[in-house]
Amino acid sequence: MNVCTVILGAGKGSRMKSITPKPFHKVANLKLIDWVLNTHNSIKINKKIIVTSKNINYSEYSKTNQIVIQNDQLGTGNAVIQTKKELKNFKGVIVICFADTPFITKKTIKKLINSIEQGNDIALTSFKNNRKNSYGKIILSQNGKPVKITEDRNGKLNSLLCNGGIMAFNSDIMFNLLSKIKPDNMSKEYYLTEVVEIAYKNNLQIDLIHIDEQEILGVNSREDLALAEKIIQTKLRHFFLNKGVTLIDPETNYFSYDTIIKKDVTIFPNVFIGEGVKIDSGSNILSFCHLENCYIKKNVSIGPFARIRGNTVLNEKNKIGNFVELKNVISEKEVKINHLSYIGDTSIGKSTNIGAGSITCNYDGHKKNKTFIGSNAFVGSNSTMVAPLKIGNNSTIGAGSVITEDVDHGDLAIGRERQVNKKDRSITKKKN
Repeated sequence: MNVCTVILGAGKGSRMKSITPKPFHKVANLKLIDWVLNTHNSIKINKKIIVTSKNINYSEYSKTNQIVIQNDQLGTGNAVIQTKKELKNFKGVIVICFADTPFITKKTIKKLINSIEQGNDIALTSFKNNRKNSYGKIILSQNGKPVKITEDRNGKLNSLLCNGGIMAFNSDIMFNLLSKIKPDNMSKEYYLTEVVEIAYKNNLQIDLIHIDEQEILGVNSREDLALAEKIIQTKLRHFFLNKGVTLIDPETNYFSYDTIIKKDVTIFPNVFIGEGVKIDSGSNILSFCHLENCYIKKNVSIGPFARIRGNTVLNEKNKIGNFVELKNVISEKEVKINHLSYIGDTSIGKSTNIGAGSITCNYDGHKKNKTFIGSNAFVGSNSTMVAPLKIGNNSTIGAGSVITEDVDHGDLAIGRERQVNKKDRSITKKKN
């Protein structure tokens, strides 16, 4: 059967207290909506529809998904009805899920699809929760079939079977059921859950798919967002530990959704790894380092207190020390930048040493300029290299220099005033 997923993403998210739409908030540096879409993209799905409001701009997703506007926020049932035109000629399975549930799994989506393919009209997700909670409750008949879903905001119902929210339909019956939903007396909204009771009264086949409660964690507030972040970071830490990565103090390490770390890498406490980071085997990332958009090759040592960013590539056996910031740097093997330096928009040859306090002046007020430093070069401490600049192989920059002109291979460049000592001109007074 063909499969369509409808992702409901029109919620106001007022509890987030943010100008950023709720589905665009991030966990592990990936938007909530992207977590959901990535799961769906891992399955063969013929059509994807995102239902949004006129106040949320999903245009960046329009190339691979159809975007449908729900002009008035009249509930989940009304949101699904808005897709009727797009699904007019669709025959197959329709899966309904939410843009703010990042932990829904491929396994659950497949189970929902399989349930409809096996002849059920509706497939519901459910889980058990022994604590008092505000989840909607699935009420069962004497023979264990779902009869209806009842709201339980105050946790008063004596039922442990909770509604997971995510469900699937046979397309032949979905819009007929939706047309029979009546608005809630208080909110005047049309709730998707009402279709269950309508389907039961019409003797339709309703299946229950049991899932983990964590899968349907909805992110509705900043507290929910923090909880979601905690969950995904725990998963990522376990993933890397099981892949042979040493985390000295895992609870203090932060990873991103796309982080790649090979075995025998050691990550020390309090390391933040942002988007676009790959670290090869044998490398050590010391405490209080911040990495993003960089490739760290084999047997590199970074930190402590280093920042690496901006498409930097560090080749094998580089040594990047404390309080060093690198931005858009391509370095060859065995480069050393041990202390207190900023190097930006720079290419560095093999076995070059850059001394403490050295910087590249890469921005001239209008554009970024490149610095090229050759192999086996030595840059003395507290040197300032003003780009655009080329420093040749086997060359030396004297400590404290300001270098504004290219340096040829094998040359010594000194760009500083000569020291002058004035006899008996100290500002301190002689002691008796």
